[in-house]
Amino acid sequence: MNLPLGDIVRAQHRLRPLLQATALEAEPELGSNVWLKLENCNQTHSFKIRGALNAILSLSADERGRGIIAASSGNHAAAVAYAAQLTGASAQIVMPRTTPQKKVKNVQRYGAEAVLFGDNYDLAEAEALRRVAQGRTWVSPYNDASVIAGAGTIGLEILEQLPQVERVVVPVSGGGLIAGIAAAVKQINPAIEVIGVNAQSAPAMYNVFYEAARPQVWDTLADALSGDIEAGSITLPISQRYVDKIVLVSEAEIAAAMRFMLEVAGWVVEGGGAVAVAALLHEVVPADGRATALVVSGGNVDLAVLRGVLS
Repeated sequence: MNLPLGDIVRAQHRLRPLLQATALEAEPELGSNVWLKLENCNQTHSFKIRGALNAILSLSADERGRGIIAASSGNHAAAVAYAAQLTGASAQIVMPRTTPQKKVKNVQRYGAEAVLFGDNYDLAEAEALRRVAQGRTWVSPYNDASVIAGAGTIGLEILEQLPQVERVVVPVSGGGLIAGIAAAVKQINPAIEVIGVNAQSAPAMYNVFYEAARPQVWDTLADALSGDIEAGSITLPISQRYVDKIVLVSEAEIAAAMRFMLEVAGWVVEGGGAVAVAALLHEVVPADGRATALVVSGGNVDLAVLRGVLS
């Protein structure tokens, strides 16, 4: 399975009238040649809007007319809700009961229906797929070529903003983000190293890459990264083709990265969005002087969680 570079370029042209490029900001406290790709500053404060909007814009009028259904622990939810509002489609988002209230409210503010179901993402996804059989159009958070191509536009922007980039470090859950970015940058410059970062509590891609069996731990600061990878997901062969390695960061390292981002960099970042920073901050990925872009994938965090991290 491959994702042609042309699909990512077409996604960029499709999204450009609706989404501005996000900033690439130098962060000297992490190294002399380290940059933050600030997807927390995107619409809905997450990279997810790129894939959701590209996917929904790619649907036929009939598919949109049947209404959209999605499952998400939060960021994909808000992205689908916002994209559905832009295109005039109705949307139902099935979310775990444990989803932070900030993320539930983000769905509702864009006019979509938030359906709370199950105690974790896998149960919510199963319920959403059941509803697909009732006629709604499914928009996967990651297992969809249009979603992956939308995420891949981040890779194109990094290459435009930092032509000398040698390494890109990316948060990983189901693999849509890293598959898209890796497919974009590697097809243009195969020498660029692409490293994925899993939370130790959400090790699905790590397990795939290294034939491991680390358990999912649902109580995690990186709630946006929780959940297993759907069997047969197209993100797997794309990631295995283009991604160089996957590393793990701990809960303590994620918390420290969230504090660093607020206290030093001046950005509110959620746990899942901070894992690439955590990897460099704690030398899981070494600061070796190479031009490195760290993808900060989202900034939606409950105030109570943030208070706990800061205390």
